[in-house]
Amino acid sequence: MNIQVTTKVLDDPRWYPLLDVVVSILQQPESRHAFDTSQYRQVEESAWLSGATGIRASTAEFIRSSARAASRDVLSDAVTLMIDDSAPQCGETTAERAIRIHPFGALTLLMQPLHLIVEDEISDGAFVLWMARLLGRDSIIRCYRSGRLLFRHAGGKGQFGKSASALTFGVWPRTNQPILSRRLRAIALLDSDAHFPGHEPNAQYVGEVEPHVAFVHMLKARYIESYVPRHYARRRLERDGDANSVDAYFRMTDSQRCYFPIRGGFRDGASPPQPQDHATFLADTNRDQAERDHFRSVDPADWAQFAGGFGRRLAAVFREPAYRCEPNEPDHLTQTQRVELNTFFSKVIQYL
Repeated sequence: MNIQVTTKVLDDPRWYPLLDVVVSILQQPESRHAFDTSQYRQVEESAWLSGATGIRASTAEFIRSSARAASRDVLSDAVTLMIDDSAPQCGETTAERAIRIHPFGALTLLMQPLHLIVEDEISDGAFVLWMARLLGRDSIIRCYRSGRLLFRHAGGKGQFGKSASALTFGVWPRTNQPILSRRLRAIALLDSDAHFPGHEPNAQYVGEVEPHVAFVHMLKARYIESYVPRHYARRRLERDGDANSVDAYFRMTDSQRCYFPIRGGFRDGASPPQPQDHATFLADTNRDQAERDHFRSVDPADWAQFAGGFGRRLAAVFREPAYRCEPNEPDHLTQTQRVELNTFFSKVIQYL
């Protein structure tokens, strides 16, 4: 966050020890907060720092050097924190992506992590870290390890809005009475669950969580497993003697893989459900015509090898050390996947 301090706080000696603590927080490993560059001169010439001695005397130089270091990375500048002793201690969020907050509340908020709300913190959290490693986005992993980034378990898509609201207002919601203004300190990530291009079954959940977070990213693909690269999918399924089905699966187009129900596959209404052959799938009027058309060009022989899906096995790629990707090998992903995930990570960093 960009930190700004009102002139009144800078001129009031009772707040100087607190401002020293703010600087100490900024000096912690992987802290990405910084004083707003537009206020440097005012801060340096303030009564707080002008003529300062002891440890405080080095504060102005720290502020300058930390700004130079931050400029070599994506800046975490999406939010401005205005420290104002006339603001409520819980803070208030403005439409300009700013939080106006009392000095005491500022200390609490600055020590809080950025919350990334996911449906399942184990599998979805592992996906985020695995992809950050694959794409060379080391700052994401460092911030997670230092506690600056925290995965928040929603426990289901229907709980996203409630989980996000509870961060700011608690479990007994109070209109316009936040416990702490954390709307701009939370983001959300969820699967699309889409069956074909243009299908948006999770639009409702996005709408429910959007008012309570800085931003929501809905994956373009159906599930996180849809992003497992061929090399790592093959390694995982070779363990089960199922590598040929992976080769057949990857002969589909990128778009077909994006919307394929990789966990359960396409199954009929029998008890227990059985995988549908390609012809039966195309003739199944219970399915949307757009979905059937999207998979019409798949080779029926290939289809027979993966129509039943892969279960939850591919999610292990993200969790288990045996399948840990090498750092900075983005070519394992498609161009579309690289663009999507790099855009997402850059936006996360802006809020850290």
